[in-house]
Amino acid sequence: MTGRNKMFLRILTLILAFCATPAGAEVHTLYAASVRTGLAADAPIAGNLYAVNLANGTASLVGAIRLPGAKPIGVTGMAAHPATGVLYGITSEQSPNSPRSLVTIDQSSGAATLVGDLGRVGSDIAFDAKGTLHLWLPATSQLGTVDISNAQVTPIGKPGPPGSPAGIAIDPNGMVYVTSKGASGTLDNVDLVTGSLQIGPPLTGAPFSTQINSMSFSPSGLLLAVNSNGGSPANTRLVTINTATGVVATIGSLPDDTDALAFTGSGPNIAPTLSTMSPGGRVVIGVVSVVLIALAITLIFRRKS
Repeated sequence: MTGRNKMFLRILTLILAFCATPAGAEVHTLYAASVRTGLAADAPIAGNLYAVNLANGTASLVGAIRLPGAKPIGVTGMAAHPATGVLYGITSEQSPNSPRSLVTIDQSSGAATLVGDLGRVGSDIAFDAKGTLHLWLPATSQLGTVDISNAQVTPIGKPGPPGSPAGIAIDPNGMVYVTSKGASGTLDNVDLVTGSLQIGPPLTGAPFSTQINSMSFSPSGLLLAVNSNGGSPANTRLVTINTATGVVATIGSLPDDTDALAFTGSGPNIAPTLSTMSPGGRVVIGVVSVVLIALAITLIFRRKS
């Protein structure tokens, strides 16, 4: 093989490798959990764990979320530990077993293990990069921290007036986002020293104007959320939220009564492809591919001349 052909093959290999390799070394899975399984308003509280396709919001059942002895629980918030990958959840105050509690959830089956009683109602949880678990307390509109060894909750700052269930998410820089005023309110930040809310941009474009009851950042920094109409059963949508503008965009429908959302690095992989990648990602790969091809052609013609 000539040197010119070898050079061309090297560049072509670079192009294919770039297009085939997802950004980031680890492939994550998006999980969702429902508070209950039945569709009727009087259905018992007994939730399921789902794996969600980020491209269109399609949910695939992993399994029923049950404590030992097949005891059903309703999960209202989830988060994965950044170091261990363990998936944690908090149960609803209406859960028939272990209400207002911290549990761990097996990502392959949905089987749950009780950690302890929180003693307070939480609406969502999120880990920071250091592995500290945070909890939103709607009864006092406060952020708190949770000891994952015993479920003890420590509120941050002074208690405020009661609020609606809210979602929380923490970005890699430690910025805490909260939707304490619902889907027609604002995307606020929380001061981790004083616990005070810093008002952010107004939320616009949500399919339902009632609740944003769970949030989670993707590994690429995309803020995802569960938007609910607050019904019984509740219709829910998987949405994205622009942290700078507050604009909400719909990805797809989730199972009724979905009330928790979390990314984790273990479990079945849902790797990005050109068809499931964001439009911006596809543009970047397209531009880089064109540049590399043009470089290969230039080198070939230089060799000929």
